[in-house]
Amino acid sequence: MAKLVTFTNANPPYEGTPILINVDHIVSVYEDLTADKKVALWSTSNFWHVEETIEQVYDKLGLEYVHKKEEVN
Repeated sequence: MAKLVTFTNANPPYEGTPILINVDHIVSVYEDLTADKKVALWSTSNFWHVEETIEQVYDKLGLEYVHKKEEVN
């Protein structure tokens, strides 16, 4: 059975509306720096921007988010 999780759509014209995503097929999650740091979810057949923070997305996916801050000299 598919694991469905509700996120908040961040793409116009449906901004702010709930979107149900089958997270069994998510292949990539990242903060999209080209889209005001919205979180991007990629599946094998689709793509979404969501309003949740990266930490909230990881939590909904059952993953642990570890932010590594690297210093540039």
